[in-house]
Amino acid sequence: MRLPLFLPALLVSSAFAAETYLLKEPDEALGLSVETLSVAKNSTTTTRTEGGVRTSHKADVVRWRQWNRTFRDDALGGKVHYRMLRDEVTTRLDGDERTQAGPLHGRIAMGQRNGAGNWVFTLEEGAAVGDQVTELESIQAIENRRWLPNRKVAIGETWEFTPQFIRNTLRRDVKNAVAVGLMELVAVDKMPDGGRQARIKVVVRAGGEEVKSAREVVGAEGMLSGEMTVELDRPGAMVLRLAGTVVSEAKVGTTGAVARIPVTLRFESEPLP
Repeated sequence: MRLPLFLPALLVSSAFAAETYLLKEPDEALGLSVETLSVAKNSTTTTRTEGGVRTSHKADVVRWRQWNRTFRDDALGGKVHYRMLRDEVTTRLDGDERTQAGPLHGRIAMGQRNGAGNWVFTLEEGAAVGDQVTELESIQAIENRRWLPNRKVAIGETWEFTPQFIRNTLRRDVKNAVAVGLMELVAVDKMPDGGRQARIKVVVRAGGEEVKSAREVVGAEGMLSGEMTVELDRPGAMVLRLAGTVVSEAKVGTTGAVARIPVTLRFESEPLP
């Protein structure tokens, strides 16, 4: 039997077809153990007065959070619970160090979907007050993340994502701050246990400026880069590491302050047993 003339070309093109890998967020029903660590080390804040006098302060801030995330289904689409096992903040200002519990330490945050399909969090018991409100917004950004494209991706392929956790931080000072992110699948490695691990390059840029009055202007900008690893055969197992610098500035007439903050961030999740 004679083979069709096109068969050799078909075999060659198939042999060199790019292999693809499914990169998707874990199923919402999956329980997760999550840990986040943010470190702002050797931050400097310089203040300038109308008389031209400059003062400078150095500070370190370390924020460590751990929680268990669980999902309970119901007739309204389910609820997400974050049991905050640890929420700790250590600050060092000009050599004076202090460690204290964060706003959500020991609390349980409950998330329900709103009309747009996004998770909105409240405290399971009692009303949120003060910094608790801001912290609930932070975990909303984490729960509503869309880091992975939820499709098959080839090595070298890129996709955009919105780094809400960075944007929300900047919006505490600059309400119109925006943030954009880009990810690239750079490799898929074999792990010692035989599983596959995707290595993803991550770049985040953010910034904004707000004119509060004819004399008062605030602004912020930052760039972070790093890597995310995702275990393809163990949904929910991922680690994101980023490092970079955030600069914020506030001016009132001829006075002002500039803060330069070197930042490292780590997000790590594991499926609960």
